[in-house]
Amino acid sequence: MTECQSIFVTKHGVPDVLKLKSDSLKEPIIGEVCVKIKYSGINFADIMGRMGLYPTAPKPPYVPGFEIAGIIEKTGEDSTKDLVGRAVVGLSRFHGYSTHTNVPLNQLFFINEKWLDVAAAIPVNYLTAYFMMVHQAAIRENEWFLIHGIGGGVGIAALQVAQHLGVKIIGTCSGWKHDQIHDMGVEHVIDYRSENFKDRVLEITGGNGADVIIDSLGGKALKDSFGCLAEFGRLISYGFSKAAPGTKKNILKIIPEYLGMPKFNPMHLMAKNKGVFGFHLGLIQKRQDLVKKYGSLLLKWLDDGIISPKVDAIFPLEKAAEAHQYISDRKNFGKVLLMADE
Repeated sequence: MTECQSIFVTKHGVPDVLKLKSDSLKEPIIGEVCVKIKYSGINFADIMGRMGLYPTAPKPPYVPGFEIAGIIEKTGEDSTKDLVGRAVVGLSRFHGYSTHTNVPLNQLFFINEKWLDVAAAIPVNYLTAYFMMVHQAAIRENEWFLIHGIGGGVGIAALQVAQHLGVKIIGTCSGWKHDQIHDMGVEHVIDYRSENFKDRVLEITGGNGADVIIDSLGGKALKDSFGCLAEFGRLISYGFSKAAPGTKKNILKIIPEYLGMPKFNPMHLMAKNKGVFGFHLGLIQKRQDLVKKYGSLLLKWLDDGIISPKVDAIFPLEKAAEAHQYISDRKNFGKVLLMADE
């Protein structure tokens, strides 16, 4: 057994339901390794799960966390002991908010130890952006690309990938983030709180609309995203942040947003020459080969300086509740990490 400390979602609710407790892990089985975690990434899915709004999350109590960076401490019986001490980053199926976790070796990538403090910001955000933009939307040079939440983790990842691919970018985010987004080379930024993003996108694109849109908003906003999609445009929905406007689960706000989501008719899509996709990194089951391929490419881009994760803040593991509150208050520009190093 491996003794560890983990953050548990003790019940659904506000950030204070996150509690640090003693925990233990069984020995890694065949195909697994035990990783001593240095950093864990916080994702919006963790917040949704804490609030009881993430359908595939376990029932409380459970340990959240989908991405980790750390050092291999133990291996399963089928793995060489030479792996012990290697620095890795990768995806975990929950149990990322901990000092240790067991992970299938095929979900990890070997990295230079110097990247540990930024690598935990890569797996979920950059894989999500790359899958949506390149694999699903087949985005092309000089196409107009609308990124909702461009100041968040996935948004900044998509921004950097888009810049490498020569794509024309439009972003939406809170007004206080605009200067930082401009400094990153994006001219067109829309304050979704004070501006109608649909009208602004059509204005910026000369009435044609965006060729590719990634939408984390969901709810009624998804209809407006479709409404500013160009002919042959591709809209990808990958979240429902409109369901979690604050720290509490508010059914009175969720239901209107849910009912306001558009229902896409195939005949209507044919008539408009438009496409709509959905994406959920955590539910990829049969194409782990693509996860490995794209993850390896993205880590090479990290080495080459093509991408550079923006880490906004690092909280000690025991302050996970404060980190969740920080994100819920929309204070972060980029990724928020937990540090589990002892």
